[in-house]
Amino acid sequence: MASAITTAFLLAAGLGFFAWTLQRRLRPLFFARKDVRWDRAPERADALVAFGLGQARMPQKPELRAGIAHIFIFVAFIAAQIGTLTIFARGFMPNFNFPGLGSETALGQNYLFVKDVVTLLGTLGVTAFLSMRLIEKKERMTLSWEGWFILLMILGVLWTDQLIGAGELTLAHARPGYTPVTSFTANVMNALFSESSVEMIAMASMWAHMIVVLVFLNFLPYGKHFHIITGLPDVYFKRLTPTGKLATIDLENSEKFGTETALDLSWKEMFDTYSCTECGRCQTYCPTYVTGKPLSHKELNRTLKGHLNEIAPSLPLPLMMLRNAGAQAGSAPALPELPKLAGNIVPDETIWACTTCGWCEQACPVFIENVPRIVDMRRNLVLMESRFPPEAARVFKGMEGQGNPWGMGANKRAEWCADLEVPIAANMKEANEKFEYLFFVGCAGSFDERQKKVSRALIKILKQASVSFCILGEEETCTGDSARRLGNEYLFQALAQQNVETMKQYEVTKIITQCPHCFNTLLNEYPDFGGHYKVLHHAQVIEQLVADGKIKPGAAQLEVPVTYHDSCYLTRHNGVTDAPRKALSSIPGLNIVEMPRNREQGFCCGAGGGRMWLEEKIGQRVNQNRVDEAAATLGEKGGVVATACPFCLTMIKDGVNETGREGTIVTKDIAEIVAETI
Repeated sequence: MASAITTAFLLAAGLGFFAWTLQRRLRPLFFARKDVRWDRAPERADALVAFGLGQARMPQKPELRAGIAHIFIFVAFIAAQIGTLTIFARGFMPNFNFPGLGSETALGQNYLFVKDVVTLLGTLGVTAFLSMRLIEKKERMTLSWEGWFILLMILGVLWTDQLIGAGELTLAHARPGYTPVTSFTANVMNALFSESSVEMIAMASMWAHMIVVLVFLNFLPYGKHFHIITGLPDVYFKRLTPTGKLATIDLENSEKFGTETALDLSWKEMFDTYSCTECGRCQTYCPTYVTGKPLSHKELNRTLKGHLNEIAPSLPLPLMMLRNAGAQAGSAPALPELPKLAGNIVPDETIWACTTCGWCEQACPVFIENVPRIVDMRRNLVLMESRFPPEAARVFKGMEGQGNPWGMGANKRAEWCADLEVPIAANMKEANEKFEYLFFVGCAGSFDERQKKVSRALIKILKQASVSFCILGEEETCTGDSARRLGNEYLFQALAQQNVETMKQYEVTKIITQCPHCFNTLLNEYPDFGGHYKVLHHAQVIEQLVADGKIKPGAAQLEVPVTYHDSCYLTRHNGVTDAPRKALSSIPGLNIVEMPRNREQGFCCGAGGGRMWLEEKIGQRVNQNRVDEAAATLGEKGGVVATACPFCLTMIKDGVNETGREGTIVTKDIAEIVAETI
């Protein structure tokens, strides 16, 4: 009876305090911006199984050892829950076992064996993390006392359970083979203690287990290990659209644009901050963090979570909101006046530093969505406060007035191909001629002197393969990628609608681009404006033309090695990793070498997110960091850095010149390299 009363008291106190803490922590969610995440349940369930329960993102480079250690702890922790429930139940019924899980059944014996094994693995995982924190002191981790405290708590949960089981075996004089770890522990206990002492240890372990579990549970909402509760739901509610697609704002029916205060965050963005494990994986290849810029997505999550925790007590109770749901307007509880995030909670420099490369979202085990949140803060600064870097003003003006970020005359958009007899859509329509593909040249391909050579190389390939295509010529305008990512949603939507209307006139269904940013925008974002197209990057086109035998690259014209630099918007945001490599490998004799950071784990050139047009004044230049890696890969004699993006080509070329390597390293687009051989 005393045992049942004590157990009931512990449960009531522990769970009651946990419920009180949880409602304080989660209160801001009730006032957040709406975000539909209940759709496509089968896909979400698949993601939960693969990435939540299956921990698929944990064992990946460069954090393979930490990922495996986390899997060990996760599996042991899940398996321990049955033991924990059994122990609490035994506080009321001393001989309780879940049906079928007693030692007398085959299922029960298998369960006990698995629990023994995963307890050992969990212990190894905890030991590995303790080593990383206390001995190795890994820089990417938040090296606070909370980390090792939680690890010790996990050991407490695992080994108090073990001591209870070992005590039972010792008193029963049993050493079953299906419990190797527990039997070993029982042998140690039998050798060191009398039966009465063993009985006391087992009883003390039972109460200690209950207390540790309840203390552990109540500690979670106060720190980064809140992710133990919120992590799996966060994976379930992950974004199912491509990471390169940003949400479209309803400009006509909105009074406020972007994220101004904490309550302008969506509930999922708030939930993301609660789910941040502070593992630091987002920093590993983050171009801003690696090169010393004032942006760490881990620290931004910590900052926002701390701010939400500060304002939560001042918000009305959720029950009050429910009670007032049907009341007249104006009777609901008033919300406090909150500080603006930009400039107060988050420095402007942090907001403008991001290249939107997507590494942080690629690396995050719980799919925290960092890029949309930063872009929404930019939107508020641009659309509501007209506060943005001065260089952006020139870009916006050029796009708005001339349809390109340089402000070059729109009537010069087809000058690059005046001598190439390139078919133009308007002329073909007038002549009643059909085409299969629209080659969307893009601003860089039309106006940038270096990129014009890539445009001409691609024309050579398309003509060699007898591809039916045309261009828009002077009717083409900027896709608006940089405008959107710099926060100017008004300008982006105007450009998008203009392009969509133009392409409707010519019944465009298939598009070829040479710019991954145009590729991403046309493919993922134009459907919101009625533009539904099959969009191919020129790397994909070249790969397919080679596979179909329509072009046959000759022997390599390059005697030096070639290393390919992945574009973030092609590879990470849209998964196109093999096509550029197959295009290059189709050239006989070409010596291709990979940089250490490649494919989805490639390193940004520094131009994405509109950063192409902004000055880089803090820390090392991102492009120079990448060029250093390319130079180390190519060796002392140098070679060629191949790209598949106008931004990357410009940034890598500039980085080569800035580091004094123009004599040994050359930058070329893959289209140029292939065109040279045909």
